[in-house]
Amino acid sequence: MNRDLFKQDIPRMSMVDMVVERIKTLLIEQKLKPGDMLPSENVLAESLKVSRGSIREAMKILSAFGIVEIRRGDGTYITTSVNKKLFNPLLFKILVDTRDYRELIDLRAMMERGIVDLVIRNATDEDLEELSRVLEKMEELSKTEKEGHKERDKADLEFHKVLGKLCKNSMIENIYSFVMELFAPTINATYGLEVHKQLLKALMERNIEKAEQIIDQHTRIWCQVNGIQY
Repeated sequence: MNRDLFKQDIPRMSMVDMVVERIKTLLIEQKLKPGDMLPSENVLAESLKVSRGSIREAMKILSAFGIVEIRRGDGTYITTSVNKKLFNPLLFKILVDTRDYRELIDLRAMMERGIVDLVIRNATDEDLEELSRVLEKMEELSKTEKEGHKERDKADLEFHKVLGKLCKNSMIENIYSFVMELFAPTINATYGLEVHKQLLKALMERNIEKAEQIIDQHTRIWCQVNGIQY
């Protein structure tokens, strides 16, 4: 890999931040891609005119965010997939910055309307069977578990994550998954089950107008249950 790739005049900032910013810029410009092996610590330090210690600290930060994978005895690579167990800075930023729950509701409702449109266009009947299986799980748990039980509410969250997956747009799927994690503590599968059944029926009928109506209904019910004016 061309070591000059990492050279750039950057405004004054900490050396560690400079390295992180440079890697981020190269990823955005697609000059670095998933699976690429980074140059050695020495080469990076020389190219960026920073110490090896700054390179090490920057790699620790990038590793914590799941951007790079440090393989002992091998090298440092741009990760090929996000490790969902790692802390997600986007989720943290939304948590910190959002002051009004209604903004999150707007975001979720807007995304879900778009998602059901994509699902209707992109998902096969076989794909929709996956949603049907999640509903069956929710229904079974409703018969055996007490109201508000975590396992049933987890199945409700799973329904939304599968819905995001079936739109077949990985960027939308990931952002929607982040948004639904914020709603996870307020999920109540008691009312969600019937609404989800209606939504699946509309999706299987490829009825976008009906699906959007159900999304709006779901939003109103959620607000009522959680005491939020919307």
